[in-house]
Amino acid sequence: MNSKTLNAVQYTGATILIMGIVTFLLSVMGVGDRTLTMVSVGLVMGSVFIFMMGLFLVMSEELTLRFKKDKRLNH
Repeated sequence: MNSKTLNAVQYTGATILIMGIVTFLLSVMGVGDRTLTMVSVGLVMGSVFIFMMGLFLVMSEELTLRFKKDKRLNH
């Protein structure tokens, strides 16, 4: 697998996820602001989306390369 892309997506997703969790905890326990809570939920959902899309791209690239390699060996 393309580990550079996967690591970049993993660290980006984890950073945004941590920001979302911290913001959520601050908004629920500290401030009590509904808008901040919704922003934090959006951050968490966005981080999951970024990670899943990055994982999909890495997997599709790996499968494409493997398919091309197998196709060359068969012909």
